[in-house]
Amino acid sequence: MLKTVAPSLPVGSARLPLSEDGRLHAASALSALGLTEAAQWARHDWESPHWAAFERSHQLSRELRDFGAGPEPTLSVAEFVGLAARSDTAAARRMQRRMTETYARALTGDIRLAAEIAERSSEPLSRSWLHARLESQDARRTLMSAAARHGGHGPIFGQLGSVSNRSVLGKDSATLRRERQVKHTRDGLSTDELRRLAYLDAATAAALEGGRVQGNDAILDLHRKVAERERQTWAGGLDRAG
Repeated sequence: MLKTVAPSLPVGSARLPLSEDGRLHAASALSALGLTEAAQWARHDWESPHWAAFERSHQLSRELRDFGAGPEPTLSVAEFVGLAARSDTAAARRMQRRMTETYARALTGDIRLAAEIAERSSEPLSRSWLHARLESQDARRTLMSAAARHGGHGPIFGQLGSVSNRSVLGKDSATLRRERQVKHTRDGLSTDELRRLAYLDAATAAALEGGRVQGNDAILDLHRKVAERERQTWAGGLDRAG
């Protein structure tokens, strides 16, 4: 009989217990930060005024989960990170140094950081989505560069993106961001949508480089024709699959 492995979040050398909905066991998380007194309250005395005062002072939400010993306090991952950033214990200072290093790596585009984050994901589909997102972004850059080399200027760059988005998504970026509640358009797209956008933009870029198209109007006309072919190909594939 296979044993179910309890979910946990690796933090340094520790693995902090997680609830099924992604909340941390408060006592374990506080112990990892060196906040031993608060950890004891969370573990044994969470109905006391001491724990209530700690919750209020750090603006923590009171959400209880059962980790096997009855209901116990939890922290969201964001609450845990906030406590780590504000606390003055040796463990918290070590985490603050890691935060600084990680933020610096993010600002400088350290691709190894992205790989480390992707490796933490237990969902293969999420990794496929990330790969498709990067491909889509690269294809859009390639298209814009090809358009510029063929006399594209001014509004053409926004117009090319609009044609791609409307062709694949059936709506403009602003509408999609509002409907899917995301800040950046690509964050709200499915893997298939990202792959279609990447194919469409790359196909137009290849057509530009292989032809004699020049100027905004001709570039936009070519892109619309490529978009129409991509839609027909996609629709035909769906029909065959159906």
